[in-house]
Amino acid sequence: MIPVVFINSKSVPFVELIMKCEKIFETRSRDMLRFLFETGQRFYIAETGKGKPVIRCSATIKGITEVYTENAWNNYRCFHCVPVGSSYDWQPGTKKKVMYQLDDVVPVPVPFVLPSDSVRHGRVWAEYNP
Repeated sequence: MIPVVFINSKSVPFVELIMKCEKIFETRSRDMLRFLFETGQRFYIAETGKGKPVIRCSATIKGITEVYTENAWNNYRCFHCVPVGSSYDWQPGTKKKVMYQLDDVVPVPVPFVLPSDSVRHGRVWAEYNP
């Protein structure tokens, strides 16, 4: 089983930015990907928001940073690439953001659609069995 993390690129080309090593932190409002860091497991990144999830690259997580203030979040903006005012930005009522530092990003030779028989874990990740 290979984990597949879903990243919505409908309004911002987040996966492309990851592949260019411009976006080095994947961010979430909840700590949903810690298991990938703790196991050191390589995972696929699937681009979503444009139809079926397309696996474009793989990566590992080098570290986890939790931020608890909007000021701290803004200090990392050039590393997480979340646009000001977007739905992924710090919102009134936000208590914490979890930032996963991506490492060893490798494009897949040929991008492919995640098979429909993969076991999905909500909108966050899936299990791909090649």
